[in-house]
Amino acid sequence: MTTLALALITLAACATVPNRPPRPATSSYGCMEAVVKEKVPSNLPDKRQHCLAGGLIARYCSGSEAYLAGAGKELKDLFGGGDAEWGDWRADRAGIACARSASDDDQLAKCCEQSGY
Repeated sequence: MTTLALALITLAACATVPNRPPRPATSSYGCMEAVVKEKVPSNLPDKRQHCLAGGLIARYCSGSEAYLAGAGKELKDLFGGGDAEWGDWRADRAGIACARSASDDDQLAKCCEQSGY
């Protein structure tokens, strides 16, 4: 990956989200874990969960933490006997993109749905 591409990804991850709600935990891991546990329904299809998790982590924590959570989940799947999929990573990124324009959690969920996730 070139230095320019890495710089652009870093800058994109720092984009703010509208109406950022209060952060549920101080640490990155605590924030990511709380958002997934409290905000992402477990009875949804896998890709919808990924889209919502990525978007909600971006809303409540930060974009860079959302990218980190998505990559971490796929690495855990890859080396921990799970089912690592490129489609999961795409759904995570779609959710993060939705968070940049959604003013609340409902709009983020609608954006994920409209994105096909």
